[in-house]
Amino acid sequence: MSVDDRLTRAMGMFVTHEPHGFPHLDPDCLEREFGTVAAELRPQLEALVTEMMALPFQGEDLATGTRTAEATMSERHPELGPEAIAALGSYYSYCHF
Repeated sequence: MSVDDRLTRAMGMFVTHEPHGFPHLDPDCLEREFGTVAAELRPQLEALVTEMMALPFQGEDLATGTRTAEATMSERHPELGPEAIAALGSYYSYCHF
């Protein structure tokens, strides 16, 4: 399966650090960037975030646990590019801090 560039870019918009400096979900940013397509993308993005957050924390420290979760999501979802996996990992790490 090839990387879905639109989904990857959307994840980077949906899970953002702007303007607060910490990872959070921003459906408004998604809508600004994707317009009416955001309504189609949002349920898929929310499902991916939910799936990531449901992964058990595995590792001796935050970095290891996050890398393990990222690897799991990358394996499960080859359609997600590195930017999407990094966005999910950032949110996962922040929430488990």
